[in-house]
Amino acid sequence: MSHQILLLLAMLTLGLATSQHRDKVPCKQVDKEALCEGLGLLQVPSLLPRDIEALNLSGNQLRSIPASPLGSYGALRHLDLSANEISALQPGALQALPRLERLNLAHNRLAAGMALSAGGLGPLPRLTALDLSGNSLYSGLVEQLLGEMPALRSLSLAENSLTRLARRTFRGAPALERLDLHSNVLMDIEDGAFEALPRLAHLNLSRNSLTCISDFSLQQLRVLDLSCNSIEAFQTAPDPRADYQLAWLDLRENRLLRFPDLTALPRLVYLNVSNNLIRLPAGPPGGSEDIHAPSEGWAALPLSNPSRNASTQPLSQLLNLDLSYNEIELVPEGFLEHLTSLRFLNLSRNCLGAFRAWGAGSLPCLALLDISHNTLEKLELGAGALGSLRTLLLQDNALRDLPPDTFTSLASLQRLSLQGNRISPCGGPGEPGPSGCVAFSGISSLRILNLVDNKVETLPAGAFLHTPLTELDLSANPGLDVATGALAGLEVSLEVLALQGNGLAVLQVDLPCFSCLKRLNLAENRLSRLPAWTQAVSLEVLDLRNNSFSLLPGSAMGGLETSLRRLYLQGNPLSCCGNGWLAAQLHQGRVDVDATQDLICHFGSQEAVSLSHVRPEDCEKGGLKNVNLIIILTFALVSAAILTTLATCCCVRRQKFNQQYKA
Repeated sequence: MSHQILLLLAMLTLGLATSQHRDKVPCKQVDKEALCEGLGLLQVPSLLPRDIEALNLSGNQLRSIPASPLGSYGALRHLDLSANEISALQPGALQALPRLERLNLAHNRLAAGMALSAGGLGPLPRLTALDLSGNSLYSGLVEQLLGEMPALRSLSLAENSLTRLARRTFRGAPALERLDLHSNVLMDIEDGAFEALPRLAHLNLSRNSLTCISDFSLQQLRVLDLSCNSIEAFQTAPDPRADYQLAWLDLRENRLLRFPDLTALPRLVYLNVSNNLIRLPAGPPGGSEDIHAPSEGWAALPLSNPSRNASTQPLSQLLNLDLSYNEIELVPEGFLEHLTSLRFLNLSRNCLGAFRAWGAGSLPCLALLDISHNTLEKLELGAGALGSLRTLLLQDNALRDLPPDTFTSLASLQRLSLQGNRISPCGGPGEPGPSGCVAFSGISSLRILNLVDNKVETLPAGAFLHTPLTELDLSANPGLDVATGALAGLEVSLEVLALQGNGLAVLQVDLPCFSCLKRLNLAENRLSRLPAWTQAVSLEVLDLRNNSFSLLPGSAMGGLETSLRRLYLQGNPLSCCGNGWLAAQLHQGRVDVDATQDLICHFGSQEAVSLSHVRPEDCEKGGLKNVNLIIILTFALVSAAILTTLATCCCVRRQKFNQQYKA
């Protein structure tokens, strides 16, 4: 009996120890996935369920991957070993995982592991995704690492130290579809390096040291990222039978001197050549002697060819073209004519002095045109051009004296930015306007208009009639004279109005009539009074900074109590007393008054104090002192009057007495 009791106790002790040991495994388990990331582990846990299909060991301190216990998880399909210190991999460690499909070894020390570099990763027949980024891998070592991986579709070698790609680098991965090589030091790609990859569709070569792409011949490629290199020229291989599938090409931040030769790439929908040194030719192709001989720079331009079908014209399917941050002085005639699918065109940060879209049907699908930050003085927009344009960005140019109807013909225009030009709005129909003014009335589609810093002197009456703006910014026009009725017609549409920095002393706008107004910026003016909001409105944000307000009476602000959420008041000579409405808002917390701790107010001519430190009794004491002073002054005046009267009476009696005595 004692032996049985001892045996039972031993079994209970062993079971309890096993249970406690299992409980010490720190990994979380969700279905068939074990999450062991960031636990400071020094080795692969051995007590996980044998049927797990995903194991995340990222962010630990693993230095090597032994065949055991990893091999005991034979059902693994996904293994994440990233962000460890792995430099050694025992032979057969990964081969013990016959179902492995995704392997992440990013940000380890694979380049330092001699055993690993000699044996490589071995054959992995079912692996489809492999990440080896951030391992300081150098040219030659990659070939040793990549064994037979016939199913591999995605490979990342980003953020390594590769300087050259050899012809045989990817021979063991013929099914590759995505290859990421960004942030290496690649200077040379051997001819045929990608020939063994007939399915390659996405190739990222950004942030390397490539200087020229002279014979691009990857017909199967759909996405190519060559940004942030030192490329001076891009040209496809001279094969007229080639059927290129390239749809996305990124060449930004290189050293291109000319527009790239894209005549063989009719399927392009995205092209980015921003931040280069491109200077499109200013004159027509060829000289006066031979109009068919291309001049310098024109051979690469995608000009229309009558012999081609519309669908095979160069860039005829292009949707997005970014030419910003170059040295373009003029867009040549015909350059934009055939871009019939283009929706986004960015020409900002160039040297353009003029822009013209004159022909009927020119750029029929264009929705956004950015010509900001140039030196534009001329803008010619034909009546039938830019029929789909919704956003036009023209800020920071030198536009002035434009034709009055410049923008009225843009039937779909919704947003127009003219900040930093010299545009003066015309008045409404039949209203006089300044010389060279531009009409902004009658544009039924326009919703957002920016006229900041245009040296506008007068905003005439009816300037925006029949133009249902929701946002209007007229800030930074010092000396602006806003005529009565200048904003007429916007009462039921305007939501955002900015009149900051105009030096306004009087506001000739009946703001309470704007029922939809939500944000109002009147900062940096000379205003001391506001119109009375006596009825509830929609205003949520009111900016009154750096004006001349001393009081915000409840009679003028009462209608804002239900809607106002934020009030800016810094830089005003506020009175500490008499601002009952403002004090109530601060006390009740219904309105967030910006920087209340630094909001300064004044007790008469006394020293300024923080508004948050003012107590009601301070104003009561101040009022009592004033009452006492008035009583004292009144008593003094009455006493002086009585004394003066008595003195006068005494003088009169004395004179009468003297006259009687003499008689």
